[in-house]
Amino acid sequence: MKKVTMFVWNNFVNDARVLREATALTEAGYEVTVIAKKEMDELHLASSETVAPHVYVNRPLKVELPKWIRKKIKSTILTKHLPNMLEMFKMMMLGRQTNADIYHSHDLNTLLQGIASAKLRLSRKPLIYDSHEVQTSRTHYSFDKIYRLEGFLLKFVDHVIVENDTRANYHKRLYKSRPTPVHNYSELYDIDNVEAYPIREEYGIGAEEKIVLYQGGMQEGRGLFKLLDAFKDIEGAHLIMIGDGKERLNLIEYHKHLGIENKVIFIERVPYKDLRRYTKSADIGIQFLENTNFNHYSASSNKLFEYIMAHVPVIGSRLPEIEAVIESEQVGLTVEPESTQALKTAIEKLIGNDAWRLSYRENTKQAKLKYNWNEEKDVLKRVYRKIDK
Repeated sequence: MKKVTMFVWNNFVNDARVLREATALTEAGYEVTVIAKKEMDELHLASSETVAPHVYVNRPLKVELPKWIRKKIKSTILTKHLPNMLEMFKMMMLGRQTNADIYHSHDLNTLLQGIASAKLRLSRKPLIYDSHEVQTSRTHYSFDKIYRLEGFLLKFVDHVIVENDTRANYHKRLYKSRPTPVHNYSELYDIDNVEAYPIREEYGIGAEEKIVLYQGGMQEGRGLFKLLDAFKDIEGAHLIMIGDGKERLNLIEYHKHLGIENKVIFIERVPYKDLRRYTKSADIGIQFLENTNFNHYSASSNKLFEYIMAHVPVIGSRLPEIEAVIESEQVGLTVEPESTQALKTAIEKLIGNDAWRLSYRENTKQAKLKYNWNEEKDVLKRVYRKIDK
């Protein structure tokens, strides 16, 4: 079997997108090694393991100074940048050792590793750059710095993948060449064969109350504080928020400040393979991205497709890619991304109108046949056939 080495800047425990891509490549006859990372508080994770047939992961340990020393040192060079550089070097060495036929870097923070492994050798190997985000337009990122860095590193790349057509067009405007869109759709499955998680029984939610669900990262720009504001005066429903992230503790404190502990429930991040059980339990799914940058503006949102796959009507932001799916397939409602009142009104409409919810739910059963990984993975396979000559 020919070999592919992928790089990710996470621990590859819940990275469903990359696992889908790796598994699709094994169907095309490749053996895939994913080089991930392991933090000091993740020593319980295996340094190497098989995660699927012909899909392997290696996790070099990211070594950091002890916390008590880091608290005393003000320099981010010693506490952050140097550990990251050493981890990148470890990943480069592992990547070169795999001697793969093709290298595949997921996002900008692994592109150097891919270049060192694929191009800094006598016999150069093909390198794919798979950008899950719009690197030049993200929260707290400098456009000029990222534009210059990404533009330079692209000189060493053989093929670029982005999430959708909106992002492909943006990339072409910046760098003059159009990448291949590979959408981050959920794999196709029958939700009727999934046992719903007993959320109502576990949290004492009455049968007459609706379950409104947000699942995903709890980060800045996801509209989650506005979601809590919207829920303050909503009756007849419970809000379930599943996931983790930098804003999780702040969101918990904020919902206490609003006095809505009786109708908002926070659940820690759930393993991806179990998540659909929780999704199935919901009556309404929320994906309320704020239009704070082009990365959010252009997002397709994998959560949107997870809701659709589980037959859950969606309330989503009126942003191009999200709106196109919800409106064309009639699987829910769209609202202006900055409007708390519009979000509240939409939630109340779906809570109070059983016929609307039923209609949207029925429409998801057709939409899922179009927006699924079983169809989309052929695009990835074509990219590999093109460069693997």
